[in-house]
Amino acid sequence: MTDGETRQSQTFVTGFARGLSVIEAFGPGHRSMSVAEVAQRIKLDRAVTRRLLLTLTELGFAKVNGKQFELTTRVLRLGYSFLASVGLGAALQPYLDELSRTIEETVSISVLDEAEVIFVARSDMPGRRMAYVITMGMRLPAFTAASGRVQLAALPPGELEALLARSKVEKLTPSTVTSRAELLKIITAAGADGYAINREELEEGLIGISVPVRNRGGLVVASLNASASALRTSDERLLNEILPRLKEGAARMSAMLP
Repeated sequence: MTDGETRQSQTFVTGFARGLSVIEAFGPGHRSMSVAEVAQRIKLDRAVTRRLLLTLTELGFAKVNGKQFELTTRVLRLGYSFLASVGLGAALQPYLDELSRTIEETVSISVLDEAEVIFVARSDMPGRRMAYVITMGMRLPAFTAASGRVQLAALPPGELEALLARSKVEKLTPSTVTSRAELLKIITAAGADGYAINREELEEGLIGISVPVRNRGGLVVASLNASASALRTSDERLLNEILPRLKEGAARMSAMLP
């Protein structure tokens, strides 16, 4: 063994590495798995795998239904930590800047964290002032924001309903929808339509439109959003000009995500 290999063996945390391997085992086609299935995928003893899964469950990163384990939306916090640390890196920011110039509106990317969305990147039109100033790390209620609704639409129905049941939905403006039944209809429609529009529910005079951003596996990992003034933005412009550009931008960004 070389000196370098010795140093690695002294600093390598096996338990931590195994925990990460459990998280990576889940994905398209493997959203819900038993202990045995996870153990087979990561090539570990079932007893060890079970302890790792139960640890993730206790921390809120996984949940268990009978004998089946699934990851929860809390895992997205890990993705947010990376995205925030690199400011979405030099990889995605140019696309945001180009999109903002093209549609002449503020654009942003957000990720879901339980009942909130966290904004991890944005691009503003010079001289264009918005009532709601989006900043890195800013949190907004997911059930009220268009950016949250398109991501919530990707959750399994049972998980979505449970999250809504334990979440507080506050009336921020006269237009804010607080009825849980109505919110479920709006989110279901967002999933079917592939986009969500927020009309002055967060801030009077502000319209938001969002589309999901998927990784290469097809999982929704973020949303691409545009914010505009309600006074100068018609539904026709939202749907015929801004929405197609957002979808194009989301597709380009998806191709760059693992």
